[in-house]
Amino acid sequence: MEDDKAALSRKLIDIVSEISAISEYRSTVKKQYTNLARRLKLLTPMFEEIRDSKDPLPEDSIRALASLASALESAKELLRFGSEGSKIFWSVWAWLHFQLF
Repeated sequence: MEDDKAALSRKLIDIVSEISAISEYRSTVKKQYTNLARRLKLLTPMFEEIRDSKDPLPEDSIRALASLASALESAKELLRFGSEGSKIFWSVWAWLHFQLF
């Protein structure tokens, strides 16, 4: 259980670090994506606190953090598309993505 907590908190910190490394966004989405990246970076101290905590995490908390890691991975991909994707690719990807929901 303690290994799960350490590995999961490390994974969350790494994902946020990768998000922080993405810096340039297309002008059409720059404000929203910069705001999203900034807000996600604010989670780092919480993840570090979880990593450094001596108390065990309940199983529900581990599942919730795993779900959060999945959401952060999706956010990272979205931000990467906003940074690296062409306008045509971005339009097609957004259309396909929103068709799923």
